[in-house]
Amino acid sequence: MTSTNIPKAFPLNLPEGDAELLLDELQTRLREGRRLVAEVGQILAEIESRGVRELFGYNSIAVFYEHVARVPRAEAKKVAARALALNSRRARDGTLTPPVAPLTGAAAAAGVLAEGSIDRIVTVMRKLPEHIAADVRLDEEKDLVDLATVARPRDVTMAGTDVLARLDPDGNDVEDPSPKTRRSEFWLRQKRTGRWDMRGNLDPETGARLNALLVPLAHPAPNGEADPRTPAERRGDAFAEIVDLAENGPEIPLPRQGPQRVAEPPQPAEPVQTPSDRPKASQARNESHQSRYSDDSGARTDKAAERSRAVTHLMPQRWWARLSRQRSGTTQPQLPKTA
Repeated sequence: MTSTNIPKAFPLNLPEGDAELLLDELQTRLREGRRLVAEVGQILAEIESRGVRELFGYNSIAVFYEHVARVPRAEAKKVAARALALNSRRARDGTLTPPVAPLTGAAAAAGVLAEGSIDRIVTVMRKLPEHIAADVRLDEEKDLVDLATVARPRDVTMAGTDVLARLDPDGNDVEDPSPKTRRSEFWLRQKRTGRWDMRGNLDPETGARLNALLVPLAHPAPNGEADPRTPAERRGDAFAEIVDLAENGPEIPLPRQGPQRVAEPPQPAEPVQTPSDRPKASQARNESHQSRYSDDSGARTDKAAERSRAVTHLMPQRWWARLSRQRSGTTQPQLPKTA
């Protein structure tokens, strides 16, 4: 049985030379596709409300969408973040989480917004301070949505920048503390080949000081001959020269010392035994025999019980019973009686 749900083959049955009809067909399919994408986001938000771990066993809605839609992780994260920002959902405790951009979600469900414009509107709405009134937020979002239906995403970005400049000129909430100064970072690791890989992110002052040291040392050879080194190689040689200068300087920092161990008192040397002091072989055997069995009977019983339990734990019980069962036709040897 063949399926009758076969899409129409392109080109469609459209009269030639009718550009307006082709444009209308294109816009109709774009609107339908965007509407279906918005419905996918609504389903993802509902799955998140019910619990993606309880329903399908995934840790997050992005990982779930990555495996179901077979898309890269970065794309799955964007789709999941867009779905949660445009749709309301209910938390585990029953509280309702409103969408970040409700008007944008309604326009996306109608299929009139592109994904790039949606992301830019959501970014602007997230950056708005909390002290902005709700009606002001809705008015600004409505203006951005109306612009996004007829303009490109870059135009929405410019309009969103103007909105943030008017409503939040300082860039921070009035109750937020001043932003922390970012510290310099530097990574150094050794490869398997023995060479070292460096990567860093320096503050403006430190970067300028390092550049001032590198520039005069990284110039080509001053004798006028052609320098076969690349600019990166010249900077590498200059950095090595800076390391040599710092290492040979008078105020080079010493390596940090670890915690010193307490010196143990010297153990007294064992006295050297002369041939006359050494025990005889028979005496040594007797002492070793006595020391091996010098424990009482209770200790020997406990050790034997532990060994038997260890063997029975390692081997199956059936094997242990077969080994300990007396064979037919054999008699147990009589142990000598002791006083």
